Parts: sequence; structure tokens; C-alpha cells
Amino acid sequence: MADRSLAGQLRRTAETVEANLGHGDHVAAPRPIDHTAAFRTRRAAVAAGEELTAAGYRVDGLYRRLATVWLEFSAMTAVDHATAAAFTREVVAIIGRHGGRYDGWGGFLVAPEDTSSTS
Repeated sequence: MADRSLAGQLRRTAETVEANLGHGDHVAAPRPIDHTAAFRTRRAAVAAGEELTAAGYRVDGLYRRLATVWLEFSAMTAVDHATAAAFTREVVAIIGRHGGRYDGWGGFLVAPEDTSSTS
């Protein structure tokens, strides 16, 4: 079973950042980052969404699948180690206050800018 604790989420975040770096990602560049969280009730998901919106995230979707209510949200952010750890701590705390389970984050890689010149 996956570790859903804050420590587990932070470990997964660090692994994702390292994987991105391994693919040549320019992790300091902001990009849209998508997040998902699961809740038992729509009321809890809506309340978490309101708190996430107040914290600067955008709610992108709310839907029920079987007995779970899924909340999708996003933000423009960099994904370097410090920034990714900070947003992971923030969203895990918000989701936890509403009885939810954070399912993680993802986004596209950003290639470093080509600084070579042709003369």
C-alpha cells in the first residue's frame, strides 16, 4: 500500500523532481502543475477546494467515481526541490484538514532555454 503520510508524499515529491532533472527539466521555470485529492464526501471536497482557492490554487474539477469524490486543482509554479516540497506540505495540510487524501501532482517538463548564439 502506498505511503500517504506527509513524509511519504515528500519522498514521492523529491523522487519526481529528481526524475524531472534526469530528463533535463528546467525545474526553476514555472509551469501548470495539476494535483488530485480524494474525499469521502462532496461537502469535504468543496470545503477543501475553497481553502485551496484562497491559497492561490485553481479548482479544475470535482467528480464522483464510485464511493470517492475527486478534486482536481492546479497552480502555476516551479518544481525545484524547495518549491515542490513547500507546495506539497501546503496541499497535504489543507486536504488533511478536510479528511481527504492527496493523490499527488504532475506537469509537463520545461526544456532549458537555448542560450547559444549563431554568428
